[in-house]
Amino acid sequence: MFPKSHIILGFLFSLILFLLFPLIGWLGFIIIFASSVLIDIDHYLFYAVTKKDWSLIRAYKWFVDGDKRFQKLSIEEKKKSKSIVCIFHGVELLVVLIILIYFSFYRKFLIYVLIGILFHEFLDFIYIIPNHFKLSHMGSQIYNIINYNSHPKDRYI
Repeated sequence: MFPKSHIILGFLFSLILFLLFPLIGWLGFIIIFASSVLIDIDHYLFYAVTKKDWSLIRAYKWFVDGDKRFQKLSIEEKKKSKSIVCIFHGVELLVVLIILIYFSFYRKFLIYVLIGILFHEFLDFIYIIPNHFKLSHMGSQIYNIINYNSHPKDRYI
């Protein structure tokens, strides 16, 4: 799912939560919205590190072009493709957040971050399934790093 969709849906989700649970306040609204969108910074970091190019515009174009090429593949070809490494999309971040929530003085703030991230992951999930992306995008990013580095060619279509 591309940023525009995450921005619109993240805003609507945060607004609905704010209207249903006004006690979260404007700060909670902003934190949930921001975390539902900013989690995708890891896509940009993946591009910047692997391509050694820090241009946000070229990164966005690279992902859009890659998605277009990916959509043209057969289901079998899609199954053979490798997942990119998105360090904030994995179970590792969720585990760290849950541990921090348990032990932190910033529990309320971190809960709002977790809510935004979980909503983002839900949106990714409903985009991934019908488009035949691999679920490993949302799984262990340690696994994705190992798998990505074990293949010398450019992995992302």
